Amino acid sequence: MGFSYALATPSYRGDIDRCRLLCASIDRFVSGHAMHYLLVEDRDLSLFRDLEGPKRRVLPETQLLPSWLKSRPDPLSLGKRRIWTGMRALARGLPPLRGWHAQQLRKFAVATVATEDVILFADSDMLFVRPFGLAGLERDGAVRLYRKPDAITADMARHRPWCENASAVLGLGATTYPGPDYINNMVSWRRDHVLGFLAHVEKLSGRDWVSTIARDRQFSEYLLYGYYVERVLGLDAAGHWADPNELCKVYWFPEDVTGFDLLKSFEEVLEPWQVAIGVQSFIGQPLDQVRALFERQASA
Repeated sequence: MGFSYALATPSYRGDIDRCRLLCASIDRFVSGHAMHYLLVEDRDLSLFRDLEGPKRRVLPETQLLPSWLKSRPDPLSLGKRRIWTGMRALARGLPPLRGWHAQQLRKFAVATVATEDVILFADSDMLFVRPFGLAGLERDGAVRLYRKPDAITADMARHRPWCENASAVLGLGATTYPGPDYINNMVSWRRDHVLGFLAHVEKLSGRDWVSTIARDRQFSEYLLYGYYVERVLGLDAAGHWADPNELCKVYWFPEDVTGFDLLKSFEEVLEPWQVAIGVQSFIGQPLDQVRALFERQASA
């Protein structure tokens, strides 16, 4: 069967320049998608509007998340940061959420707006540096799912709460270790299974999906989807094929960028199967260096 494809990127005003570079890289290197969705807070809408085009659409948060979950300045940071909360959210038992929580919820919600069969997530601090056709995610009628076997162990303090949250939300019982990891850049989901997941958790909990997922701030969207398609549906039945290879080379921490300044081409650090580079925005690597390498790559 042939699937239709979309890309989706949650972003915000602090990443606008990185998002512009991502969009330029998609326009240069990516093919096979019907639409690229930019998922942003309403107050950032005007900043991203000029990125729209025939195959790119900006979706404000009010089209994705319920009206009772609003972003507002965080008084504890003197308004420098945002929190997602409100009286109705608190009444539902939700703690104040941060921007990364809202971005995860937008990833689920885009499936309620998009019409394409498969959604590939591309964070705004990554960029494509090699030709990539989204049809390559399909194999024998199944869609690629990043899955690294036995990658999460019992001593991983950050991951354990995410795993236990996913098991609890899906009613799967105790989590066992080691377990697979589904967290990565360039993760692809089937839209029909996202909608099935949302309906499933609402039926189990008797609550709306946002309240069900976000009542505990320790959640991971990729683990939730991965647990659902593997442990509830079964990967084969869900039409997914598992791939442990990372399509995006990511610089996660400041120590990872040692030698970055000396790169003459991204080709020096890419594996044969990798098509993108991710440089986390919080590690302080100058965007001008990343842009210069991209422009060299794009003109080659």
